[in-house]
Amino acid sequence: MSQHLLLLMLFFSAVSAAVWPPRGEAAGPWKAQIVDAETKQPLEGVVVLAVWTRHVRSFGGPSSEYHDSEEVLTDKDGRFTIAARSFFSLNPLVFFRGPRFLIFKPGYEQALWPGGTQREIWPEGNLEGIIIEMPALKSLNERKEYLGRVGVGFSTVPPEKTPLLERAMTEERKALGYRN
Repeated sequence: MSQHLLLLMLFFSAVSAAVWPPRGEAAGPWKAQIVDAETKQPLEGVVVLAVWTRHVRSFGGPSSEYHDSEEVLTDKDGRFTIAARSFFSLNPLVFFRGPRFLIFKPGYEQALWPGGTQREIWPEGNLEGIIIEMPALKSLNERKEYLGRVGVGFSTVPPEKTPLLERAMTEERKALGYRN
C-alpha cells in the first residue's frame, strides 16, 4: 500500500470520527424493583447509585476516570428508574462504560440480580420486569463486616454526588453503635 493511500485513509478515519463521534454504552433508562430476598416484599428507601466512567485508549492500555452518576431511592413499591444517558467525544480514543450499580440499604447484604448473582453491571437481555433481591443480614457482625465492604470500587464518585448513600451509611453506622 502506498504512503499516499495510507495517509488518505488515516485522514478520512479522523474526519469520520469527528463527524460521527463514538457514543456511550446502553442509553437506558434502567428500571427495576428491589425486594426482600426472603419475604419478597418491596423495599422502600434503597439507595441505587449508577456510575459511568470515561476511558482513553493508549499504548499502555485504557485509563479510566469518573464521568457521571445518578443516585435515586426506591419508592414504596421498591421501584426505581435511572434516567437514560448518552455520551460522546470528538476524540476517537475516548469511550464510555457503564453504568455500574451500587445498591445499599441498612441491614441488607449486596443485591442479588436475577439468577442469584451478585454483580455491579446491569445484566444483558430482556430487562422488563427485572426484580432484584436483597438478603437481610442476620447479625450485627454480618452488618459490620458488610458495611466495611460497601462502596469499594466506587471511591472515585465525588461525595457531593452521593448524599443519599452517605446518609444511609451514616444511619447504618449509628445503628451499629459507631461514632460518626
